[in-house]
Amino acid sequence: YTWGLVRDVVYCYKGIDARKAFVLSKVSLGVTDETMYKVLDEAKVFGPCKIRGRCVEHVMNVTETQSVHVTGERDFQSRLLSFLANEGKTLADVTGLLTSASALPTAPDLNTKLVNAISSLVEKCQATPVDGPGYRKLRMFSGMKPTPHGEEEYDAWAEQTTHMLDEWQCSDVVKRQRVAESLKGAAADIVRGLRVTNPQATANDYLKALETAFGTTDSAADLMVRFRNTFQQDGEKLSAYLLRLDKLLHEVHRKGGIEVIDMNRARIDQVARGSLPHDLVALRIRLTYKLKPPPSFTELLRDVREEEEMILERPNVQKVASLAIT
Repeated sequence: YTWGLVRDVVYCYKGIDARKAFVLSKVSLGVTDETMYKVLDEAKVFGPCKIRGRCVEHVMNVTETQSVHVTGERDFQSRLLSFLANEGKTLADVTGLLTSASALPTAPDLNTKLVNAISSLVEKCQATPVDGPGYRKLRMFSGMKPTPHGEEEYDAWAEQTTHMLDEWQCSDVVKRQRVAESLKGAAADIVRGLRVTNPQATANDYLKALETAFGTTDSAADLMVRFRNTFQQDGEKLSAYLLRLDKLLHEVHRKGGIEVIDMNRARIDQVARGSLPHDLVALRIRLTYKLKPPPSFTELLRDVREEEEMILERPNVQKVASLAIT
């Protein structure tokens, strides 16, 4: 047994050599000394033994009571009604869930039914509605040429859909449903065929399939080369050049040729090198963002348009000033 227990026994019974003593543990109180002598004699390994005493450990099981606050029935009902009111639900909705739960083969008690019903109700309330107030349906696209009235061309539809897929805070199941409901004709047939061959296809897989069918046949590398060789034309405003450039940049992104995080830098770099050298707006933009972080598309377009308006107003200001002097 442990050396500490042997040491305690030696201390209690003076004159015992600890090297020749041992402790026999886990012996029931009803076992007599004669029985223990008999067992020890049969073991023979210990030799003649003498029992010096017994040590009994008394264990007391103490239970501590804790007070638990139980919510009153009225308090629970008021909280439940307040929760349902905030979620736009009534007790009738909970009753309907309880009725459907009672049809299960196993019949749990009322508390279990109520908990399950409230949990199901909370999940439904937290789920993103397909036609919620923050949801704007995608424009229709069929892939027909010429584009029918009320539909979008592929580039405009794909750009909007790509943006909305990043903005929607919902599951991919809802995203697939929203994309599918905006398609008809040949476009819907392509997505339908993809779902048959690959039931696990995501909303982005839908866009890739439509890009293959209706998008440009140029590769991402070819589109990037075209983007790098797109320059401002004589007489073209810088804002118009920026819009033309950004459309091509989004085509590169849809083909996987550039990441979203790198688009702002690529855009401002191409504006700096592709704009006309004598364009005053482009010169001001170069100086403004030479040492600044690259702006977003909306920030850059806003600055360009403000500069263009200022340049247009300068001749009028000079003309008014000259008239006032004369």
